[in-house]
Amino acid sequence: MCLCVSGLSHRYVYELEASTAGGSSRSDRYVIQTPVSSPERIPPPYNVTVSGARSVFVAWTPPGKYNTSLPLEYSVLLNAGSLDALVKAAGKGQFLHVTDLQPFTRYHIRIQACQPDGCGVGKGVYTSTFEAPPEHLDPPVVKAAGPAVIEVHWKPPRQPNGLITAYFIYRRPLGTREELLVFLWSEGPLEFIDASSSLRPYSEFEYRVRALNTQGSVSSVWASALTQEAPPLGMSSPWALPTSAYSLMLNWTRPSDPNGLIQQYRVVYQSRPADPTLNTTAVLALTVPGDSLQAHVFGLEPYTTYSVRVEAVNGAGSVSSPWAAVRTLDASPSGLANFSVEKREQGRALLLIWDQPAVPNGDIKMYNIYNEGNLEFSGLSRQFLFRRLEPFTTYTLALEACTAAGCTRTPPQPITTEEAPPSAPPPLVAEPISANRVQLHWLPPTHPNGRILQYRVMAVTLDAGRSRTEEEDLQRAKVVFTENDTRASSFSHNVTGLQPWSVYAFFVRVVNAAGHADSPWLTVRTKQASPRGLAAPSVNHVEGNPYALEVSWAPPLESNGVLLTYRILRNNVSFHFSFDSGVLSYTDVDLLPYGVYGYAIVACTAEGCVTSDPTEIRTLEAPPATVEPPTATNVTAHSASVSWSVPSIQNGEITLYVLLVDGEEVYRGRRLTALVSTLLPYTQYELTLRACTNGGCTASAPAPLHTREAPPADLQAPMLKVTGSESVEVTWREPGRPNGVITGYELRRDGQLVYVGNDTRYHDFTLLPSVEYSYAVTANNSQGAAISPAAVARTRPSAPSGVAPPKLQATGAASVLVQWEAPAQPNGAILSYSVYSRDPAEPSSRRHLFPPEHSAFQSRSTSLTGLKPHYSELIRGKHLGGAACQGWQWACSHFE
Repeated sequence: MCLCVSGLSHRYVYELEASTAGGSSRSDRYVIQTPVSSPERIPPPYNVTVSGARSVFVAWTPPGKYNTSLPLEYSVLLNAGSLDALVKAAGKGQFLHVTDLQPFTRYHIRIQACQPDGCGVGKGVYTSTFEAPPEHLDPPVVKAAGPAVIEVHWKPPRQPNGLITAYFIYRRPLGTREELLVFLWSEGPLEFIDASSSLRPYSEFEYRVRALNTQGSVSSVWASALTQEAPPLGMSSPWALPTSAYSLMLNWTRPSDPNGLIQQYRVVYQSRPADPTLNTTAVLALTVPGDSLQAHVFGLEPYTTYSVRVEAVNGAGSVSSPWAAVRTLDASPSGLANFSVEKREQGRALLLIWDQPAVPNGDIKMYNIYNEGNLEFSGLSRQFLFRRLEPFTTYTLALEACTAAGCTRTPPQPITTEEAPPSAPPPLVAEPISANRVQLHWLPPTHPNGRILQYRVMAVTLDAGRSRTEEEDLQRAKVVFTENDTRASSFSHNVTGLQPWSVYAFFVRVVNAAGHADSPWLTVRTKQASPRGLAAPSVNHVEGNPYALEVSWAPPLESNGVLLTYRILRNNVSFHFSFDSGVLSYTDVDLLPYGVYGYAIVACTAEGCVTSDPTEIRTLEAPPATVEPPTATNVTAHSASVSWSVPSIQNGEITLYVLLVDGEEVYRGRRLTALVSTLLPYTQYELTLRACTNGGCTASAPAPLHTREAPPADLQAPMLKVTGSESVEVTWREPGRPNGVITGYELRRDGQLVYVGNDTRYHDFTLLPSVEYSYAVTANNSQGAAISPAAVARTRPSAPSGVAPPKLQATGAASVLVQWEAPAQPNGAILSYSVYSRDPAEPSSRRHLFPPEHSAFQSRSTSLTGLKPHYSELIRGKHLGGAACQGWQWACSHFE
């Protein structure tokens, strides 16, 4: 729906009315007026002539349309709208010679014509200036890529002023004017790799670039680069002079071609072996700075020929000189080894054999042998038989070898002669003597004749009344002790494990590497002892009685005397009474159920007692003494974790726990915890625990359990009662399962909260007519909420509201098109539209009714005819709703 107005300087007033069954409404009045336009000044096309590399000539004609009564000024615009835009003022003339331009550059030229009330710009023309010689060429970037390779890179001139057709690359050694063209570029990347044979390592060269176009050229300044180093060449042999048996002096000259900065010289040597087929490894002796041409080498071997050379090193590598030979001076022998010894004549002679020194350092003139500093041998032979010695005696010998330069003596070498069997071992001595042990003492032999390796104590049992010989006793004797530590001045051993009232014979055997010798026999008789072989007692339950045990025992296997008494040890504690030797059983009472008891028997004679091994047994089980009530934790609305402790006095092994809830069994097992589920929220329960052993069961006192609250449930939809076009009464009931204390209710209309409180009724006002509303109730307790299903109700209808003015459009001298919009708030079903019109000079109006079956009802537009030409008309409309009518405001239309 729209209103169109044409013509110049005309003014119109409009008003629209819309009607329904419930009423009608009118819109505000509004006014429409048409605008005006302005002339243009745009010059016609023009001519551009290029007059040089930096200027152009521009000519033009006046614009086709402009105000001839005002002055006309021209300007030439170059590259308008860009960063390098230029404006050249031309005044009132119709041509301009534009100068100070850039060579070989494309320009976009436009003419601007201006008058005091505005300007106009013509279409653009493209033109390009001529070429000029290039300018501002930067020096190349020069970098050494090897000892005889240099990389040259360059960039185009900063102002090429044309198309660069070639680049010339020139080179000269630094400090000279011997300039040489080395490269001519015509296409490709702007780079050149100079690998000419004229380049030398570690030399500095200069390069420059010349760029050419069709109008001329430009040259850069020189840029220099130093070629990389290369390994040096031309190292001569050094000359060497021995200064001692262990050192020599070297001198040398610099390499003929250093090819860089000589950083250091390395002196390398290797010895010349007597066998030419053997190879030796070169040794780096020392390193000296590059400005030194002399070195003193130490740490050499005497009387040895060496090959020596010098290596010159720079940053790229090294070069070695040829080998030079030199021999060191004589010295005393070295590497003289000790004797090889062969023992002879049962420890009374030694055959000494030795080798020539490993490094003679000259000719050997004499060998000497010294014993404790006394000369025993002198000559060139390399063996000597040394006689008149004592067995197992240590002699300290030294060997000396001499050359013309001096002598070398070996460290003193201790040598021991052979061993012989020992002789005259002293007899054994016994003290003290008991029933099962004897203490033996002995001394080392007077003549050991070697290193004593062992002392062996030998023993044999002698039966009373049985004849024997010494040879038989030696055959039956057994080793009862071996002493391997023979360094002490006296020895002893405690022989144990002997039988009471028995006769034994002992002797000691002295052993060295050459043999052994035995001491005289020693006969000993043992004393009485305590009993032996007492078995552990037998312990049995008394049937049906967890508080008593029956203990019985047997006599010892070896009494070793007269048995006097028996005693009982219970858990290592002796009874306060004893039994005669004829009593062999006892019943122990007043014990604890399911307790562990250990019983041992003590048998005694006049010489001592013996204790048997203990026998352990556990008494029978009984019901637990007390059971603590269970404890409930992690209590929720439907479950609880119940735990309990082991009875402090179990009286047996707990085999079963039974948990009861209100007398009903919920758990049976051996764990100390149970999860009780399927409980009702906010309910009181009673817990009881029963603990059982094989001897019976005991129940605890009851313990209370109160479950937690849970979110409410079973909340019904609210009940709705429509009380008008703008109100609804809402009522509801408490949840079927509150599961706790209801703390409040929340009422939501179409999801929006409208009420919070404890009431179960709410009257909702300020609603819209004929609108369907949905209500839902939320019941809350401390644990959550329950949401009811939604209930729906529709308010009663009322008159429409929010009617906009109609839109009018004159369609002829006596007709107008009326268009309108539906009401913003229908407040019910629209039954009809009414359009009213009246002459402002007349008090009455005309009504045009449009029911639903009329085409204007659906299109919300109609055409009014029969109006007066060139006259204003007031028009309004009305909507008729289901309950009342709302009128539109008047709109005014003027007709030509």
